[in-house]
Amino acid sequence: MKVSLFSSWQVPCGIAEHAHHLVAALQALGEQVSVVPFDRRPHPRTDYVNWGRMMNAGDVAHIQHEYTFFGYLLPWRNYYHAFTSQIRKPLVITKHVSFDGPLILADRGYMRLVRQIKWSLYNRWLGPYATYLNKGTFDIAQQIIVLNEARKEQLIARGIRPEKISVIPPGVPDVLPAVGGEPLRAQWGWRDKCIIGVFGFITPAKGHTVALDALARLPDEYTLLIAGGLRHEADRDILDVIQQRIIQLDLSQRVRITGFLDEADIPAHISACDILVYPYTHADFSTSVVLGLAYQSAPVIASDVATHRELAERCRAVALFRSADPVDLARTIQDIMYDEAHRLSLLRGAKQFAQENSWLVVARKTRDVYVRAMNAFSQGRCLVSDSV
Repeated sequence: MKVSLFSSWQVPCGIAEHAHHLVAALQALGEQVSVVPFDRRPHPRTDYVNWGRMMNAGDVAHIQHEYTFFGYLLPWRNYYHAFTSQIRKPLVITKHVSFDGPLILADRGYMRLVRQIKWSLYNRWLGPYATYLNKGTFDIAQQIIVLNEARKEQLIARGIRPEKISVIPPGVPDVLPAVGGEPLRAQWGWRDKCIIGVFGFITPAKGHTVALDALARLPDEYTLLIAGGLRHEADRDILDVIQQRIIQLDLSQRVRITGFLDEADIPAHISACDILVYPYTHADFSTSVVLGLAYQSAPVIASDVATHRELAERCRAVALFRSADPVDLARTIQDIMYDEAHRLSLLRGAKQFAQENSWLVVARKTRDVYVRAMNAFSQGRCLVSDSV
């Protein structure tokens, strides 16, 4: 089977990482994959037309979809139709981002309100255009892949037929051993500290201020490593809020922000941590959480947003706390640090999860979706759902 895959590629991006692992696993199964790469930079409409034509080189076309890949949301900047109108092969779309449900943000300030208003607009208030963004964008495909059950239910609620939707969570990557943390702890003056790690890009919904507020409630022996930097310059205000909050809480000696980490530096920074925390207030899915589980080095705590609850149900490797609640986060951190049996149980769960959810497993499930898409295409069926 020949597959043409459109995705962000070889750029710092969770979707690019997803595509990298999927392509490698499909190739390991003997499939031929040709990547039509996106560099996460602005492009003219003509580029999207050309990329759409390139998608016809395979037996099936697969789009890794994120709205920013196509000029984002404004109608006059959205080149998605220019791209997809050129595709003449069975189409599969992986939906990575959703506007469904409320956008809860822990940070304060006018930008928080701006982001929530924009979210509500594209969620429902723009009428036909919102329907196109949230339903029509995906319903043109023979098959749709989502990363968790919550996103499937949202698409069904939008009016898409359930037989078109497959739930395939991302796989657990093979990683280098988490070693090299002790020199970092010594360098930071944290050799005898309990280090809480928050990994991933700094974005509005990652809940970094929740982690800071929780840290302020913990004894001085606890410190916080924010391992990541900005993905978009537009999120600069979030970093400013975080830095201001550090000063307000008098945490300057207990917090370290690394900025963007090269992939080679991640194992040592993971190794330096006693516990990993993912305090997201919204998440479609997070490669960072799965990566934390992959290292099997430190227990993982995550907010109880729907995607994290589903992940916790799939494996006994994630401890949950009430989203946006720093008091509950502080309590959960201490409960785990003082309970060795619980810590070991979470690490055993991570090991089992990694063994049972490899990228080869994901590739086999994805290949089955390709076959269903080709069968539907050959029968002249797209199963475009009725309007709602």
